[in-house]
Amino acid sequence: MALACVNAAAVEILDATVEKRDGVYYVVGNSIVHASPEFIFATLMDMDHFHKISGGIKDTHFVASDQPDELLAYTLIESCVMFFCRSAEKVDRIETDPYTEIRTYAIPERSDFMLHNARWILQPGDDGTQLTYEAEFEPDFWMPPLISEWAIKRKLLETGEQIGMRIEYLAQRGLTLAQVKEPEDD
Repeated sequence: MALACVNAAAVEILDATVEKRDGVYYVVGNSIVHASPEFIFATLMDMDHFHKISGGIKDTHFVASDQPDELLAYTLIESCVMFFCRSAEKVDRIETDPYTEIRTYAIPERSDFMLHNARWILQPGDDGTQLTYEAEFEPDFWMPPLISEWAIKRKLLETGEQIGMRIEYLAQRGLTLAQVKEPEDD
């Protein structure tokens, strides 16, 4: 079973903003996802399978750390914004408050980003879980000047809807990411 065929778009995108200041992009997206915070948290934390729910992310997995109790994850991004396509790698340190927040901090010397910090905030509500994604990032590679905030915002909206729909699909069927076959190339 693959996730590529998800049709029902019950996820509700509330808003999305992207700003660029001094070379750093600041991104915020809010949505309502019809699944419990516990299910969403477990799905987002499944780094060995996370790439299955987000287009443009080709590989994710946990990596070993020399530090006790340090949680690290690798991500390979292969994505296009407008005509600009790029592969980028990063290794993140992950911190969590179970079922309410996930924070990631890219390790610059192991990443293609000088800065890449992100935060997922999960708040239960009557209609589902409000899922907020906040990130600040500065790539360690050239991006063409025409890659503007509106193009990144468009990608944020597309990715946010895709992740939300796929989480809802899994939740409605009682499935985990481990039970989903690997995606074919996008």
